[in-house]
Parts: sequence; C-alpha cells; structure tokens
Amino acid sequence: MVLDGSSSARPDPARVHSFLLRGHNHLPADRETAAILLAEDPQARVAARITHRHRELALTYLAVDHGIRQVLVVGCGYPQRPYAHRVIGRYGTARVVYADTDPVALTHARAVMNATPPGHTGFVLADLAQPATLAGVQAREILDFNRPIAVLLHHVLHLLPDPYNLVTQLKNMLASGSALSITHPTGDLHPRHVAAASAATAAGIPMWLRTREEVEAFCVGRRLAKGGTKPVSSWGHGNKATPGSGASSAAYAVTALKA
Repeated sequence: MVLDGSSSARPDPARVHSFLLRGHNHLPADRETAAILLAEDPQARVAARITHRHRELALTYLAVDHGIRQVLVVGCGYPQRPYAHRVIGRYGTARVVYADTDPVALTHARAVMNATPPGHTGFVLADLAQPATLAGVQAREILDFNRPIAVLLHHVLHLLPDPYNLVTQLKNMLASGSALSITHPTGDLHPRHVAAASAATAAGIPMWLRTREEVEAFCVGRRLAKGGTKPVSSWGHGNKATPGSGASSAAYAVTALKA
C-alpha cells in the first residue's frame, strides 16, 4: 500500500474493517485501533462478518424479488468477496459502480474487481457528503438513473454526524423502483457496542451510533422490506428471528423501496 505519511499514521475505517474481516489491506495504526476495539468488544470480528454477509443477502433479495440489476456501492472500501457485481451478475447483466473518497481504496478495488465484459463496472471517486458526485458523469457512463438502482449504504452513515439531508438528496436522484440498503452500527443491542464505539472515537475514528428509530428515519417516504429495521443477523429471516436476537449483531439492517 502506498500512502503519504499522514495517511499511514492514522487509522482508517475501511482498513480497520479489512483487518476485522481478516483481509490484507491494513497498516499498523489500523491494527492498533482494531486491538482497542476487540478489547472492548471481543465479538467485533464476528459482528463484522455477520454485517459483511448481509450484503450478499440484500443484493440477492433485490435482484430476485425486484429485478434490480444496477447497483451503486457507496463507501466501497477495500475489496472483500463476494463482490457486488458478481452477486448481481448471477441473475443477469450487472451494472455496478463502486464509489469511495479514498483513491487508494479505489485503486485496489479496480485492480481486484474489474469485471467482464468491460464497461459494466465502474470506480468513482465520490463523497456522500456531496451527493451529486455519486451521480456524476463517470457514474452515469455505467448506471442509468432513469431505471431502478440499488444503493448500498453499508456501514458508512455512522461516520457522519448528521447525514439525513445527504441521504434525502441521494434518494431524490433515484428512479421509481429503486432501493436503499442500509446497515448501521447501534448501541441498542449490547452495552459493549457503545464501549467499542467510544474507544474508536478516542482512537481517531469518530462514530455516531443510532437507535432503531434513528436508522429507520433514513427511509422516510419509502416502503420498508422484510419486516423493517432489524438486527443484521435477523434481517430476511421472517418470524424465525426477532429484533434483539443474535447477540453478536452490532448493527441494524433495513432495505427501503421507492414506489
């Protein structure tokens, strides 16, 4: 990994996440921060895996039940299987744009995840703090914003103090039939998650945990799928699991559909 001195000296959320998932894209500062998190929450690795597996579940649901073949991954970070374009590609021609604010992460993503045929997968330097950049010229070379798009906001909103207006702007860019898939860390499910978030903030990665109601507020004006907002380990399992089950969940999941 080639980073400038200031970038390598401070922890990065995507690299810490890579370490928790036993990936390869992390540096000493990230491993030190991960150790702090694991000291407060020994289940942090399990929680990261549960949340990561949710991506495939959510994408499969949107592809099979709603026929969505276009995906915008916001805050894609460093590549971890299964890749979104491979999951959607099981059901037809996939058009996927991976967006991130980190050019190094995008370089890694492009090197690892380039799809065949060319032109159906894109990598865009863009920022949720400026929603228009997510639907810029580069993204529109791949995605047709007049047709349904699934937007993944998986484990990114907790890094922003007040992202509600930003999400509203993003939702307003999407056509009828589009979907918003969110995973978001919470302190509702176990006290150790609050302790871990406080430790991460102190270590240089500010985190804003949100309640179930606060997570659901991102979806105002949209129809909620699969029983609404649930712990990640419970989402999509109907009556077999209930909110609050799965003690290892550290986040909520919700999918919202635009009529």
